[in-house]
Amino acid sequence: MISPARLACIAALAFLSACADAPPTRLVTLDDGRPKIAGVSNAPSIAVVRANVPERIDRSQLVMRTGGNQVTLSEQYRWAEPLRREIPRVMANDLGELLDSSRIAALPSDAAGYDVDFKLMLDFQQLDAVAGQGVDVDVLWRVEHRSGSAIVGRSSFRQPVAGTAADYPTLVAAQRQAMRRVATEIAQDIAAYQRR
Repeated sequence: MISPARLACIAALAFLSACADAPPTRLVTLDDGRPKIAGVSNAPSIAVVRANVPERIDRSQLVMRTGGNQVTLSEQYRWAEPLRREIPRVMANDLGELLDSSRIAALPSDAAGYDVDFKLMLDFQQLDAVAGQGVDVDVLWRVEHRSGSAIVGRSSFRQPVAGTAADYPTLVAAQRQAMRRVATEIAQDIAAYQRR
């Protein structure tokens, strides 16, 4: 008969062995390291105040739709921070570059104390990484001007993956490209609004 102390020791060694065999966790981000631009001072000021994302993807693990109504959570690949916090910063950076403005930032939803020309709110209906296909994006967005008028739009598309890879890093890159595409559509509408 094995003593309880010896049994506990064997269990601990088995646990440590299993942990040693587990692949390392990799943290990923939508921020691709694109440098912030200087911009011009008379460009519009914009506060990106909110990005709602479905709870099924706003979690630490990366989520991949594997077909039909099934999703897979990755324990190996994890977001460095929640998407609802990262997306506004990524969007602000892209809009700054597209509109040649250094006056665009992610700010709290009330943006109290900040006098800005526009406030941008994003409501993602879908931002699904789909195995072997790409990223399905459906986002409603609202840009409110200080005058009270608003631009309301919707960006809905599939961002294909580059090449044939269907792994998590490739899908994160496709999600980043999708963010840029949404920012481009919003920037075009803001520029058109300013030309009126």
